[in-house]
Amino acid sequence: MNTTLTKKTGKGPRIRTAAIGAVCAAMLAGGAGVAIAGPATAPALHPATVAAATPTMSASITAHANHTSVKTGSSVAITGKVTHIKTGSKLTVRHLNSSGKWTALHASTTVKKGGIYGVHVKLSSKGAQQLRVAHHNTLSPIVHVTVT
Repeated sequence: MNTTLTKKTGKGPRIRTAAIGAVCAAMLAGGAGVAIAGPATAPALHPATVAAATPTMSASITAHANHTSVKTGSSVAITGKVTHIKTGSKLTVRHLNSSGKWTALHASTTVKKGGIYGVHVKLSSKGAQQLRVAHHNTLSPIVHVTVT
C-alpha cells in the first residue's frame, strides 16, 4: 500500500478493515480458497486442556438459623439456598468442636428444586455453638447459636 496515499486521503485504515472483513467472510462461507482456509478438521484437544479452558462456576451456600438461642436438647432449623450445586445433592451440618476441628453432625439434607434446603439440628452441648452447612469443599458462612 502506498503510504503517501494513506496520509493524504486517510483511506488506508478503512481499506485494511474492508479487506480483513472480506477475508473473514470468505473463511466463514468456506470459499476463501486453499491459501486462506484452515484445516479440514479441527485438531483434537486433550480432555485436560478442554477442562482447563472451561470456565467453572463457583458453588456457594447460604445458611440462616431460626433461633440464635435454644435450650439444651432443643432443635434449631437451618435453612438456606445453594448456587451451582445440583438438585438432590447431599448437604451436611458441621460444628466446631472443643478441640477446634469441624466435625459432621448427624444432620443432613438434600438440595431441593430451586436450590433451597432446610434441616433441623438437635443441640445438646451447652454454650456457644458454631455451625455451618457443607457440600464437599463448599461451605456456608458460620451460624452462631447459644445453647442454654
